[in-house]
Amino acid sequence: MKKKIFVRAPVLTASGYGEQARFALRALRSREDLFDIYIQPIAWGKTGWIWEDNEEREWMDARIAETQVLLQQKTLKPDISLQVTIPNEFQKMCPIDIGFTAGIETDRVSPTWLEKGNEMDKILVVSNHAKKTYEGTTAILRDGTEYKVKTPIEVVHETTPHAILPEEISGFNPRHDFNFLVVSQFGPRKNFENTITWFVEKFHDKDVGLILKTSIKGSSRIDLEHTEARLAALLKPFSDRKCSVSLLHGDLSEGQMRGLYEHDKVKALVNIAHGEGFGLPLFEAARTALPIVTIPWSGQMDFLSHQGKNYFATVSCVTRPVQPEAVWKGVIEDNAQWAFAEEGSYKIALQMVHERWSEYKTQAVELQTLVNDKFNTEKLYKQFCNAIFEEVEEAPGIEVEDIPKISLITSVFKAEEHIDQLLEDVTRQSIFQEKCEWVILNANPEGQDYEEEAIAKYIEKYPNNIVYQRLSEDPGIYAVWNKAIELSTGEFITNVNCDDRRSIECLEKQAKLIVANEDVDLVYTDSFVVNEANVRWEDVKEDASRYNFEQFSKEAMLRGNLPHNNPMWRKSLHDTFGFFREDYRSASDWEFWLRCSFGGSKFKKTRDAMGVYYFNPQGMSTSKANESWKREEEKEIFQTYAKKMSETK
Repeated sequence: MKKKIFVRAPVLTASGYGEQARFALRALRSREDLFDIYIQPIAWGKTGWIWEDNEEREWMDARIAETQVLLQQKTLKPDISLQVTIPNEFQKMCPIDIGFTAGIETDRVSPTWLEKGNEMDKILVVSNHAKKTYEGTTAILRDGTEYKVKTPIEVVHETTPHAILPEEISGFNPRHDFNFLVVSQFGPRKNFENTITWFVEKFHDKDVGLILKTSIKGSSRIDLEHTEARLAALLKPFSDRKCSVSLLHGDLSEGQMRGLYEHDKVKALVNIAHGEGFGLPLFEAARTALPIVTIPWSGQMDFLSHQGKNYFATVSCVTRPVQPEAVWKGVIEDNAQWAFAEEGSYKIALQMVHERWSEYKTQAVELQTLVNDKFNTEKLYKQFCNAIFEEVEEAPGIEVEDIPKISLITSVFKAEEHIDQLLEDVTRQSIFQEKCEWVILNANPEGQDYEEEAIAKYIEKYPNNIVYQRLSEDPGIYAVWNKAIELSTGEFITNVNCDDRRSIECLEKQAKLIVANEDVDLVYTDSFVVNEANVRWEDVKEDASRYNFEQFSKEAMLRGNLPHNNPMWRKSLHDTFGFFREDYRSASDWEFWLRCSFGGSKFKKTRDAMGVYYFNPQGMSTSKANESWKREEEKEIFQTYAKKMSETK
């Protein structure tokens, strides 16, 4: 079954995050057999919009339009969200939420990023610097405890389209035969003023040029005028220079950008920014064998360094606190540090490349081969799609014969409306005959009833699988569960509620996941919610709502009953933590799972939803008539374990 993925990203902007978002879309499109893609575009600061009218833009526009219609109709029910942005904008949206971020140029992330990151199911970053920094940042809470990101973080490198042939740029003919190139925004993080000033000081009397492919905010005429004005002010003290500084402003096609990198008068790319999330211009330069002058810091090191060797002209740098004008609350904090290129080292690196260009060109050709192999588009697309949804078994190598006996426990009480389909649904489970025993206890002490007749027919079919008893009195659902557990002989246990259903492979997949994870005591799964009785798994409507349970943690367990209606657990939990409390009528399972969690047990959520939960208006936990005492139970349980939580901090 295809996964519906909702991509919320600046896909139409001419920004680094826009390129990152479009890379993600290209990767997902490479597996349209696996993903149904929906797009919600967002802005990125004050950057402009992409301008090329091509097949990709037409496809994005069509997907955006369809997504907007479905959002307005409130019929879009995605399985996964992919949020391409800075982490303080991450939010819970879907059963699986994945954040994809780049902007970690500093030595730490904002505390807000830790909090919002922990709301995600996975975080993707574009460099090892970003991963190391995110995982290594610690915030100190008011009570003195440390707070860190707990969500798994995975590195997924990116790439940009590579034009088949270079294209000429109309009117572009540099005055000098040797030119350095800068491709970046005119802003504080890019260290632009020093990049230009130190170059002019070094080559003041030389026939050397510096080409600036830049803008302040976008490609408009007004932006051109503002950029020219700032550049003129910066160069005013150097009016007698022999070297040149020229501005290349406006949009260029992919072919024109390749033509710029490969131009015979463009000899090296320069970047002494304070840090890069990934550094796409640096990557594109490396891919075209253009020598590079830069600092050994942040995202670019993933592709500029191989096996301990740096394939660029190295500019020494030191880390210092970010400048006040660069502080961005919630993103770049005032206590963060990033790299500052050393003036002398920068000037020496420029001189070395100018004087010994052929040596650096040979090095750049070596780097090109390494980059084209390691950052092959097909490899990166595959890596990215696997990071979103890997097409592998959740329990690789586990076969049915590896699964121990599973005991299913069911309490029956006046369930004539559900019994026939319940019996059919359970006995069609893929491993029912081979691995399951089903302990059914009828808690209705009154004489022969329809449920008993229906069960008897299935006992004839499955005499080795079904254990049935009728109780002399109704002791309450949790007392029935406890008795069923005592009668069970399986290593794993799962409760089967009369009005809920499972996918045919649910028991098999849950059991395999426990077997594959020796440290896991319980496996739970999301369920689709239905409002009519006896809806089988395959009959659930596409627009059905879904219980999107959180990934397991003690904090998440305290917020709600994650295992809910269809967990599978090790019977050994009862040896350690006892049984379900029989004085609670509705929330004793939540209390028991909390008891286990606070006792050190680990639970795991399956990747796929495999349950069907009937929101029964007459159910014990869903009836409005039971709401007041049910709330009291839940309040008592919450307060008990909230106190335990505070005592452990």
